[in-house]
Amino acid sequence: MSINYIYKGITSILLLTIMTVNSYASVEKVTSISFGDLSKNLTHETKIAIAKENKLTSIVDQHLGKATNKTRIEMLNNNKQALLKGPAKSKNHDSTADFSIYGASSFLQHDDDSDGFYQTFSVSFDADIYSYIPSQLANVYALLYISKNGGPWTHYYTTDNFLIEGDTDADEYEVITTFLSGYATDHYDILIDLYQEGYSDIAASFSSNDTNSLYALPLESADYDEPYIEVVEVSHGGSFSGAIVLLLLLTYFLRSIKRKC
Repeated sequence: MSINYIYKGITSILLLTIMTVNSYASVEKVTSISFGDLSKNLTHETKIAIAKENKLTSIVDQHLGKATNKTRIEMLNNNKQALLKGPAKSKNHDSTADFSIYGASSFLQHDDDSDGFYQTFSVSFDADIYSYIPSQLANVYALLYISKNGGPWTHYYTTDNFLIEGDTDADEYEVITTFLSGYATDHYDILIDLYQEGYSDIAASFSSNDTNSLYALPLESADYDEPYIEVVEVSHGGSFSGAIVLLLLLTYFLRSIKRKC
């Protein structure tokens, strides 16, 4: 076996190791934590406390099944298939009522590195029901989606059921979310799909196409929102730089052997 063959083999192994290390390092796990309630129950102090708790949690929405990170198309298909397997009374719509989302707004909170992009934000929306039946009530829930810079809509939260009545704004609902990891610094749009409990079709939708309050929100997850600290490196590098140094040493060693042969 020649020195050249050994040299090429070791070089290939080292390069493959470096690529593998970098590949694992580049994989980002998407995690978030949210809290939802009627807006009238959320004071300014309460929102601040919730945001602080969000940053410290170890149980995320993805663990609870409240966020799937699936596309809107996938969620629509899954929702219809699940309801088809459910009780026979499930229908495509409630013929006695119409639903709408009157309006929505957003609020940005927590920008630790002061770059203008926030890890915590809230979305509030007012869902209404219109019917010939006076003061008709309905149990509803909402699926919230996010789109990165015009990309596909991705599911980031499902609310609990909540009760709405007529066109009052007393039933406005708010979701406070902190992105913990996997959301790169960018501008994001929001979409809300409203469902009536027990029905498969979307009752109403509202998105960045309907209001600028849900358009181009400057967001990033906590792993991107860390204050900059200047560090003077005085020690050896990490796994990548260590592999480079090893590769250079092996190259020098093998070339020395080759010259002697």
